[in-house]
Amino acid sequence: MKQLTFAILFTVIAFASYAQGPNTQATQTTSKSLEQRAEELTAGMAKNLRLTAAQVKKVQSINLLSMQQVEDARLKYKTDPKQFAQQMDVISQTRLSQIKDVLTPQQFAQYQQRREEKMGVPKEAQSNPSRSTQEQSYQNQY
Repeated sequence: MKQLTFAILFTVIAFASYAQGPNTQATQTTSKSLEQRAEELTAGMAKNLRLTAAQVKKVQSINLLSMQQVEDARLKYKTDPKQFAQQMDVISQTRLSQIKDVLTPQQFAQYQQRREEKMGVPKEAQSNPSRSTQEQSYQNQY
């Protein structure tokens, strides 16, 4: 009887400790991965757009803040995908306007073009079609 009680108690404790462990680690991992993802995104932007050190610092904070907002929205609107999509649009527009304030007009045009290419926007519908035309005529010449 004592062995049965001990076995049940041990099982309950094991399940309780197992259930608590991953949640704590998941929060720490998510926080760290957000910072890592923001750093990677910023590093790519710095390389492709040739950002200055001051721009890198500002863009890094913008990227991290927007990623944190996305994660918060994901948790808050887990059961309401429509509301989550609306919140994502707001976060995206806010991030875009903040980045536009940091970048030069030429850098922002390059950023927009790369962003549209990654999103799969056809060249005809991109916001900077004259650049596409210039690139095509340049490629045709050589």
